Amino acid sequence: MSTNVGFIGFGLIAGALAHALKESGKDYHIIATSRHLEPVNMAVTDGIVDEAASVVDNTFAKCDIIVLCTPVITITEYMEKLKGIVRSDCIITDVGSVKTIIHEAAGSLGLDSQFIGGHPMAGSEKTGYKNSSSSIIRGAKYIITPTQLSKPDKIELMKQFALDVGMCPIVMDYRVHDKSVAAISHVPHLLSTALVHVVSDNDDKEKHMQLLAAGCFRDMSRVAASSPEMWEQICLTNSDAISNILEQYIDMLNTIKENIDRKTPGYVAGLFDMSRDYRNSLEKEHPEQ
Repeated sequence: MSTNVGFIGFGLIAGALAHALKESGKDYHIIATSRHLEPVNMAVTDGIVDEAASVVDNTFAKCDIIVLCTPVITITEYMEKLKGIVRSDCIITDVGSVKTIIHEAAGSLGLDSQFIGGHPMAGSEKTGYKNSSSSIIRGAKYIITPTQLSKPDKIELMKQFALDVGMCPIVMDYRVHDKSVAAISHVPHLLSTALVHVVSDNDDKEKHMQLLAAGCFRDMSRVAASSPEMWEQICLTNSDAISNILEQYIDMLNTIKENIDRKTPGYVAGLFDMSRDYRNSLEKEHPEQ
């Protein structure tokens, strides 16, 4: 028996998940809709989507899993639409990188028993279905954030879904998720854009900084090319956690500046020793899949 998976919103991550489902060897029947239907129709032509829907309607009533892949702010609107459509045993999940606002909406709509948050921790500075492939998500972590009413068998189903798309499922509390991604994803994206602004403002007419920019700058500035609209929404919906981490980062930068101004012996070496040890531990304890 096939598993019916519905996608609402069909951009880069939805496309990557759909590609991976079709490549999994499992019997997945994929239904999709999007605000603009061009990518959905393209996916039908590619053999990735089995059934295109023009709007969110009863077409999705047969789904076993529905994946909300729209911007974070609009996910809650679609949850309200789905409440009167889906079966009681259907899992509603999402791919949003901020979970608290979505969990709170699920609670207010009485969908706690059906909603299980999801966050495939993968992506690209490129956007849209046309740039999607299973390689974008393959081997990355898939965060699953149940509610207090999530049934164990449904959590296991979502873990299997993550495995089927070639990702590593990790179950955690949604509040822990939001604090964690603020530190390891959201703030680094802001730091990347800040670095680009500082370098741009200080470059000379001959663009010597741009000319000399190599590995370090390119690595640190890569994510500054990400979608402005998406990152504005992320920062608006996870503002408390982001602000808290930014405050600590600013304090550390001020401390670094003070010690550099004073030419404190051994300070920079100690700083690099500590950060090197922690960075190396990432590879040792959590090697990339």
